[in-house]
Amino acid sequence: MRVGLLCLIAGIVCATAGGTAPKLADDQLPPRTSDRKAQTETVITRPIVPLDELIDQTPDGSLVIELYQSVRNIGDVEAANEHVKAQIIRALSVAADVARLHGSTFKSCDGSETPKIEAIASKARAFSSTLARVDGELTKALAATRQIVETERPSSIRGKEDINRFVLAAHELGRVRVQATEIAKALEGLSLSIRTTLASCTAVQVPPLFTVRDTPRLGGKAR
Repeated sequence: MRVGLLCLIAGIVCATAGGTAPKLADDQLPPRTSDRKAQTETVITRPIVPLDELIDQTPDGSLVIELYQSVRNIGDVEAANEHVKAQIIRALSVAADVARLHGSTFKSCDGSETPKIEAIASKARAFSSTLARVDGELTKALAATRQIVETERPSSIRGKEDINRFVLAAHELGRVRVQATEIAKALEGLSLSIRTTLASCTAVQVPPLFTVRDTPRLGGKAR
């Protein structure tokens, strides 16, 4: 589960960055397997932020709807998208710390932090649900705006350019929404896995020592 989340984090960070990797020069070589392993281990072993602080850092989307309600033009939508993308990066950082804590729980069987992890997963679900609502509203707004621009006479070149920007902004938010959903699912999976692990940590009971026990008799029933 933890390895899967780290792969998810790496994929989302690349997608959020939105850029393409530079081409290698002739004298450059791709990173060796050992180098990639060292980078992964750096992510896994970095210090854990206290869970109380992680709860505060986890976005829940409480201000996102208000942010998009205030937009008046395509530039406002693009700016709101940048704000949401920054929150996605924060959610990824939180998920990385929770994933490392998940690994330590296997060793310690300490369930004292479980309610806090569940609180983080709950906020991540709320964030994902909020972005789904915003995505739906943007889709409807895009359709309405496109209809207005298409009925303009004479047609406006600026209007067509704005529609193209709006399409890109709507698609970008759609991708961010998918990322938020994947993060929420991963955190929920970690929370469930920790609960399952703790359930298996129950100590095996040892019968009382130095007590008289019933012993079966030969050819008869036990006393």
